[in-house]
Parts: sequence; structure tokens; C-alpha cells
Amino acid sequence: MSSTAAHRVPGQTPRARRSLWTNTNFTKLWIGQTSSLFGVQIAELALPLTAVFALHATSQQVGLLSTAIRLPYLLVALFVGVLVDRWGRRHLMVAADLGRALVLGMIPVLYWLHALGISWLYVVGFLAGCGTVLFDVAAQAYLPRLVAREDLGLGNSRLGGAQSAATIGGPALGGALIQWLTAPVAVCAASLSYVLSVVNVGLIRHRETIVKHSSGSGVAGTLRQMGNGLKLVLRNEPLRSMSLMAAAFNLSFTAFQVVFVQYMPHDLKLTASEIGLVMAALGPGFLVGAMFAGRLPKRLGYGRTLLLTAGVANAVMPLIALLGAWGIYTVGALMVINFTFASFGVANTVTVLTVRQSITPDRLQGRVAATNRFVAMGVAPVGALAGGILGSTVGLRGTVWITTVGLCLALIPLGTSTLAHIRHDLPEPVVE
Repeated sequence: MSSTAAHRVPGQTPRARRSLWTNTNFTKLWIGQTSSLFGVQIAELALPLTAVFALHATSQQVGLLSTAIRLPYLLVALFVGVLVDRWGRRHLMVAADLGRALVLGMIPVLYWLHALGISWLYVVGFLAGCGTVLFDVAAQAYLPRLVAREDLGLGNSRLGGAQSAATIGGPALGGALIQWLTAPVAVCAASLSYVLSVVNVGLIRHRETIVKHSSGSGVAGTLRQMGNGLKLVLRNEPLRSMSLMAAAFNLSFTAFQVVFVQYMPHDLKLTASEIGLVMAALGPGFLVGAMFAGRLPKRLGYGRTLLLTAGVANAVMPLIALLGAWGIYTVGALMVINFTFASFGVANTVTVLTVRQSITPDRLQGRVAATNRFVAMGVAPVGALAGGILGSTVGLRGTVWITTVGLCLALIPLGTSTLAHIRHDLPEPVVE
């Protein structure tokens, strides 16, 4: 058997090396995941606005709703990783989006029946969040089964572009639908997005091999399998370094976000429209970063790409603390900083994901992805709390200094890791 045939993926012809879009299974995954990502963006806007406009919720209630949506990352992520490695990943993605479509579909029905209350929103938000965790982890673990190993970077780049498009267009579409239909009814658009995802992912023609785990399927076996994923991440130096970098970054970035929205109007004297321009610069940066993310490793190697993209993205952030209330010049500088941060940041995220998928054995893809999400998202509440405390004690500018320098320090795990020395070929999966 030739080497080309040995690495061929179902649904992909030999000429597909030149264009990933000729891989019909990947195309269906891309359409499905894009639809799902738009659903997430619409729902995350429509649910809080339903609480505000339809139920006249307080700030505390809206905060609790936001917590309910994100709580599954802490409570169920590790368990979800076991499910993804134990069952068919495509089936779990279909189940996740079908479940999200159904639970979100309850909102307009309850609203029309005059039975909608804030407690229902908490329940729906939590269940939808569980579906998001399940879909995200399953999708990350599924991609290596659909594309050839050398196409992982390009595949992640294409999916990163979908994420960027949804981040930009999802809230705008959601806002227009809310204005036109009211928030509770606009939730239906998210449900329809998930249904479209179910249809496309369900049409993927790829036979998955389900691996039986010797640790068993009971509670004790599930806990052992969760532990296996944690052990692999902790014991393997590259995987451990990627998780530490993600945790350090999210800790500082979450704290930064808390004060940045106050820093712009208070210290930099920006108006609401100027702040909108600053934040809008992230969108083109996301798209540009996703476009060149798949090409950089081919030219620079994976290690240099990781160092370059993370270094540039994080190093520009302390410049924010140097700015003053200089009007349009401040707006322009912030737009450049945001564009640079977004483009290089997305490219780094795509490269990290590609390297992690290549290192991880297939039977552990779900648990490693879930462990990374658990570690990275688990520090976010701590970062938000730290940002609030620092902002009230050392001031907004001081907190911007501390948190942006913290972003630069998050590069230490990467710079001291063997990840920085990976060349143009992806590393082989680790031996368990």
C-alpha cells in the first residue's frame, strides 16, 4: 500500500490534499459547526436580553444567568471528555445540538403561555451550556478522524474562521432579530441554527470505531477514565505546558476585561461610539488570524509559530496602559492593538489546538480536550474577582498594567517548553 493511500481519509480523494473543501465529510462538519457557533452567539445574547426586557431582571439575576450558562465548564467538562472517548463523537455532536434546540425552543413557548420566569432561564441556560461543552469537546476530538494528519492545521484554521465569523456576525444577527421579533422569540433563531447543524453533522459518512476501555463503565470506571485524561495532561510536558499557558492567560485576561470596560470611558475619556469602534477592530483581526494560521507553521515551523503568535499578541497589550486621553489618536492606537491581538491570538489558538490534537492518542482526544477546557475556564471566575479587587485598590490604570504584564508572563510555560522546538512536522502521539 502506498503512503498516500495509507493516510487517506474517508470522503477525501487523492487530489483533496490541495483543497480541504473536497473532503465532503469535513465540509459537512464545517457547515454544521458554523451553524452551531452562530446559535451559541445568538443564544448568549438573547437569553440575557430576555431576562432584562421580558422579565425585568436585576443585574444580580443577569449575572447569575451568565454564571449558569458557563458553569458546565467546571461541573461537567471532565465527565463529558469520558463520554466523547467512550461513544461515537458524531452522535454526541448531533445529540448536543438537538438537545440545545429543544431546550431553547421552550423559551418562546413558555413566554407565549405567560409561564416564563427567571428560574426557567437559569435551567435552560445551564442545559444549553452543557450542550455547548459536549459539542465543543466532541468536535475537537472528531476532526482528527475526518482529515489527514498533515491537514490538521488547515482544518483547524478553517474552523477558526467559522468561529471568527460567528463571533462577528452572531451578535449582530441576534440583535437585529431581537429588535424585530423580541428577545424570547429570537431564541428560535438559535434553535434553528442548531437544527441545521444536526442535519449537516448527521449527514457525515464516516464510520467510527468505538474503543472499549478496560477501566469499566460504572461510576468507578468513569472516575478512573477522567483521571487518565488528567494524568496524561499533567505527566506529558507539552500538554502540561499548553494547559498552564491557557490557565495563566485566562486568569490575567479575565481580570483585564473587568477593568478595560471601565478604563476606556474613565481614564481614556472615550465615548460609547468610540468604544464601539475599538471593539469592532477585533472582528477583522479574528478573520485575518484564522486565514494565515494554517500557513505559518509550513513556513516557520510549529514551535516558532507558537512563539511568534503568542509573543506578539500578548506583548502589544501593555501598550494600552501607556495611552492617555488623546481623542482620535487613542482610538486609532487601541484599534491597532486590538486588531494585532486578535489576529495573532487566533493564529496561536489554532496552532496550539493542532499540536495538541497531534500529540494526543485518539482514544484520549475527548478527555484531553475536556481537561484543557476545565483548566482554562476554571480560573476565569478567580480572574474576574481579582480584576474587581485590583481595580478598587490600585486603580484602573494600575490594574491594566498588572494584568497585561500578567499576559506576557503567561508566555513562560511556552518559552521553557519543548513545544518551542517543534519544527515543520507535527509530533507523533504520545505513548501511554
